[in-house]
Amino acid sequence: MPIVIELRLKAGWQVRPDTRQLHGLACALFEGQESGHLGQDKPFAVWPLAAGPPGSGHDWDWRAAWLPAGPPPASVIAPEQLRLGHVTCDVTEAAHRSVSHAQLAAGPPLDSARLAFRSPTYFAQNGTGVVIPDPRLIAGSWRRRWNASIPGGSPLAIDEDAWRDTHRALHLAAFDLRTQRRDSGRGHDRAGFTGTVTLRLARDAPAAARSVFGTLVRFAEFSGTGAQTTHGFGATTATDVPPES
Repeated sequence: MPIVIELRLKAGWQVRPDTRQLHGLACALFEGQESGHLGQDKPFAVWPLAAGPPGSGHDWDWRAAWLPAGPPPASVIAPEQLRLGHVTCDVTEAAHRSVSHAQLAAGPPLDSARLAFRSPTYFAQNGTGVVIPDPRLIAGSWRRRWNASIPGGSPLAIDEDAWRDTHRALHLAAFDLRTQRRDSGRGHDRAGFTGTVTLRLARDAPAAARSVFGTLVRFAEFSGTGAQTTHGFGATTATDVPPES
């Protein structure tokens, strides 16, 4: 089931948390010693490392999420140490929060939501990076990861008809965004947007679209948004906002 893992890390040496090392840290957590066994389309998402507050006794705060319906690898449950590049980090504290896909889908329908993009967010289309807060691209990235994270043939899958009704009714109601660049882990920087966006469904949107939208918004904090979510891009949180009067 989807699970958010929050870790506090104490580094044994000074580190520079670049994107390649961050991705390696994530693979070490979710793959353990069996590097690569999860394949290219990895079923997790991570946030960038954040420096721990002064006097906290740890160096880094880190948040990651496991997405599939099945249990996470044993390496996720109680890691004692992780490596960030060549530096060994002790895990001084770990907190888990899990919820089933069925629980996410059974939550209340939503007409609107405010999304906060905590790290640069972009979309990959035909080999090109798209830095536009297009509602269809935002929600579409959640839908792809939602469907990939549940067993084939699951009744919880969001089919083409339900998705068509949802994205046709979805629009951008407000935004407060800026462009931010981040190391891509591939030898160059990558631009993305950070800040907040409010998405709304049209007043005449069918009830099924509201249910789909609610499901995807709740899933977003696990899956992240857009491309390279396994490298710290697209970290997302969401809150309900009142419907338009």
